[in-house]
Amino acid sequence: MKILFVTHYFFPHIGGVEKHVYEVARSLERRGSSVTIVTEKFDKKLKDMEIINGIKVVRFFYPHIKLIGLKFIWWQIFKNRKLIQAADVVHIHDVFVWYLPFRFLYPNNKVFTTIHGLEWKNPLSKMSIWQKRLADKLSTKTVGVGDFLEKYLKIRFDLITYGAAILICFNLVKRRNLIVYVGRLEENTGLLKFLDWLKINPEYQVDFCGDGELKIQCKKFGKVHGFIDPTQFLKRAEYCVPAGYLAALEALSYKCKLKLFWSDKVKEDYWKMSPFVRENVNVWAKTQTWSKLANEYLNLYHSIK
Repeated sequence: MKILFVTHYFFPHIGGVEKHVYEVARSLERRGSSVTIVTEKFDKKLKDMEIINGIKVVRFFYPHIKLIGLKFIWWQIFKNRKLIQAADVVHIHDVFVWYLPFRFLYPNNKVFTTIHGLEWKNPLSKMSIWQKRLADKLSTKTVGVGDFLEKYLKIRFDLITYGAAILICFNLVKRRNLIVYVGRLEENTGLLKFLDWLKINPEYQVDFCGDGELKIQCKKFGKVHGFIDPTQFLKRAEYCVPAGYLAALEALSYKCKLKLFWSDKVKEDYWKMSPFVRENVNVWAKTQTWSKLANEYLNLYHSIK
């Protein structure tokens, strides 16, 4: 099966969506599918086309100017329309508007969309919600990352997922009262609530794996390492404060205990409507592998004749 993924950012850019797309693509390749990624060239040093672990990556640059940038994106994808024509499946990750004109240009294509979340700076933006509902209407089938999305978008997904992680089988020595925070250093992640908690629990040491507008405040409570691979910290930390689902799953795979914080009702539902608040969350997390998620994607693709 020839699969085309369209996503805003891809490896080596660091982020939850980027890792989701990368790991699923690798798992699909191992099952005999051919995966091509169309994505933004966010760094001029990157190649326009390269093969990464068997995955073909096609990148293009566009000006980040409203409307003008979108027209440029459509033109760049049009120049690569042979990738659409050759694909058995086109799978959009969040950026359905990039593919919008091609949904009508190639009406018989199987088009799937994964909606990875909301725009957290303004999660209930009417325009953002409208675009996601439009993606649901125009897609063959859709995938939602988290049950909470159905509540706020008022749509029904064909598949709900929370991502996946690699199961870690070796023993780990944990340092008591050591916490790793993984994610954006922004108020809408619930980070300020965590910092308030630290004020009354000064015995905890913290490593912050992330960056953002609250960087200076975070430095008062621990070390800020920027957006880096958190593995070395997850191996040692007793606790993890994750900003999102993928970070939570990775933390559980490294035997970390979770501490969850939220700053508003949407983020509260994000966590409380998920399996991460269940007593048996560790048992559930062990079943959430990239191989399983790739199989779920394939089952979705094959469900359309």
